[in-house]
Amino acid sequence: MTKLIRAFIAMSLLALVSACGGGGGSAGNTSGVPLFTTAAEKITIAPGEVQVYNIGGGVPGYVATSSTGAASVKVDGKVLTITATGAGTATITVNDAAGAKVTIAATIGTGVDLFTSAPEKLTLGVGQTSTSFTIGGGSRIYTVSSGNRQSVLVNHTGSQFSLTGLAAGISTVTITDSLGGIKKVEVTVGSGVDLFTTAPSTVVIGVGSTSATYQIGGGSEVYAVASSDRNVATVFQTTARSFAVVGQTGGRAVVSVTDTLGKVVKIDIVVGSLVDLYTTAPSLVTVAVGSASAVYSIGGGTQIYAVTSSDKRIATVGQASMNEFIITGQAGGKAVVTVKDTNGKEIKIDVVVGTVDALYSTAAAEVTLEVGGANSYKVGGGTTVYSVGSSNASVALATIVGNDLIITGVSIGKATLIVRDSTTGNLSINVTVGSGTPLPLFTSAASDIVIAPSTSPTFSIGGGRPPYKASSTNSSVVTASVSSSVLTVTGLAVGNAKVNVYDSVGTLVPINITVGTGTVIPLFTTAPGSVTLVSASTATYAIGGGTPPYSVNSSNLGVATVVVNGLSYTVTGKTAGTADLLIRDSLGASTSVALTVSSTGALPLNLLPGDSTGSVGDTLNFRISGGSGPFVITNNNPSIATLEQTGETFTAKLLNVGSTTVVVTDSQGVSKQVAISATPNVSILRISPSALEIGEDSTASFNMEVKGGTAPYRAFTGDLVMSSVSINGSIVTVGLGNRGSRCIHPVDDSGTYKRGEIYEIAITVLDKFGSAATAKLQIRDNSRGIGPVDSCGN
Repeated sequence: MTKLIRAFIAMSLLALVSACGGGGGSAGNTSGVPLFTTAAEKITIAPGEVQVYNIGGGVPGYVATSSTGAASVKVDGKVLTITATGAGTATITVNDAAGAKVTIAATIGTGVDLFTSAPEKLTLGVGQTSTSFTIGGGSRIYTVSSGNRQSVLVNHTGSQFSLTGLAAGISTVTITDSLGGIKKVEVTVGSGVDLFTTAPSTVVIGVGSTSATYQIGGGSEVYAVASSDRNVATVFQTTARSFAVVGQTGGRAVVSVTDTLGKVVKIDIVVGSLVDLYTTAPSLVTVAVGSASAVYSIGGGTQIYAVTSSDKRIATVGQASMNEFIITGQAGGKAVVTVKDTNGKEIKIDVVVGTVDALYSTAAAEVTLEVGGANSYKVGGGTTVYSVGSSNASVALATIVGNDLIITGVSIGKATLIVRDSTTGNLSINVTVGSGTPLPLFTSAASDIVIAPSTSPTFSIGGGRPPYKASSTNSSVVTASVSSSVLTVTGLAVGNAKVNVYDSVGTLVPINITVGTGTVIPLFTTAPGSVTLVSASTATYAIGGGTPPYSVNSSNLGVATVVVNGLSYTVTGKTAGTADLLIRDSLGASTSVALTVSSTGALPLNLLPGDSTGSVGDTLNFRISGGSGPFVITNNNPSIATLEQTGETFTAKLLNVGSTTVVVTDSQGVSKQVAISATPNVSILRISPSALEIGEDSTASFNMEVKGGTAPYRAFTGDLVMSSVSINGSIVTVGLGNRGSRCIHPVDDSGTYKRGEIYEIAITVLDKFGSAATAKLQIRDNSRGIGPVDSCGN
């Protein structure tokens, strides 16, 4: 506006001078008007811009100069041209011919600092375009550039620009003018929202457990997930936008989720429980022998939980799952049950097994029986388990099963029975056995038997007046021994002998025994007609019949060698191949065995379960594994149990109290035996078999049966690491535990490996009313390694 006013005044003056004829003014000033220009005193010019003004007044012959290179000037008559050639300011001076001057202050640019409507920091999503931003001030000639063109695209026209996010990342967008002004915008390309995860601020998981899967979003991809302590918790990304946490050991850790912009979300991880370890069991538990406590729960702390007894002879613990347990009384006394979590936190429970009542029996102080008769009584009170002894076992015998006392008359006379509990309690029962005539002395052996050399069959003895004894008329051929009511006869050399069995009053039962001779039995060997061995293994077989001495030769010493030792020979496999073994006696009689040696062999012959005990009336089930079928099963005492075989399984029906040995022999002559014992049948809750043995290299599940009590039943194991239990009706299935094998590694106090030792586990069953029964599962170390190395993998 000022420039227009000045121009108007100047034009008015020129018109006036012309009307006056140019009079007035200084010498040489024909117009009488002072020097002037139509430019304002201060002007602003954009770089490169050209502005044109008029000059008048003064004395013509005008010239103009610029004080700096920011602007150049040109005068053409009365026309002044100013061109902005640089940045900054300049003073334009216009002179007339008389030396008068006019100055113009020129600013190159807008005169205002460079600015933009864009914010200093901007977040865009991938593929998102911002609104249009304005640029102003400065020189009015602007450039806009992206420092990371892979992430941010610039769209610029004149004084307007917008930005488009191309890929996750960060870019600095720079706005400059031609005068050197600079503005910057920090652009983040991401989700458009802050980094987040669906995980809660605190995650609690158990040891060995995996959390839920959590999602990641916001921020700027790609995401990274890490644990501060991988010994406590590890993480794995299920996808690029999700993760889960796995508890390793009890404790705390922090999981950090980080995006490409360095933004972090942290999650507290607790492996275990925020609650202290606890159990619903009281600090003192009292339980009777053979009975079980209530089922107690475990919680809090840090899983996995372990429950142990300080003395398994007094009390055992059973677990159906990791979070519950029971305590079963085994014998009167005290023990401490310890509940421990993974971090070593412990809760101790004092356990008292027994009763505060005095020891008692329903038997009178004086009991009278007939020979061969038996009566049953109850025993209670005291500190169980109970035991009983007889002052004269040849007159009266007594046994205790649980709380049942059974007294049996053996022969005429008197005896005193002493019943004891597990501490100091005892009571006496005087027994008189009447004048009845006892059963005649007998044995289950026939009057004339033939046995093979190096064999030891057993037979039962009964009747008469115990105790029994036996002797051989020729101990170089046969020996005889008696243990309670079991006679064992061992053949030593070919020949004949008589074994005499006596009772305590000298009654005699003779047995004529022939140990295979050439005149009675042809030459034979216990090896089958065809034998298969694994290279580097051995097998030993007996020789009998014919006329000793014997010789055995191998037709191929590269395949197998033979060593003869009297009435037996040992074959050693060398390399894979075949050979014939030729057995001869001193008269030239011969027999042969076809031998095959292989580089690998079948699984060893085994019986599952091993030695077992049940009650009379029970049926025990066995399975044959390994070996080479078909199998032959023999039972040395059919009066105790009858056997029924079906292929690779057999059952034993328990008939009478006592024991028998069952021998399974495969087609290669390899044998495996199992001892079966039968106890009196009682109506109380029990598990059949009540005791069994199994080899550590067995991995198969097997069944036990619940007898008596009231269904439904619950089953527990004393060691979840080595065994698991499940129950269906009255059938308890025992399988592998958490370890996944039954391998044990028994050592003594010095850490020395004890080959052949056992590890015992209690299997406990509760019935509907809380009655308990316990069976013993014994795992036998049967490693076939040599020296201190245990080949079962421990």
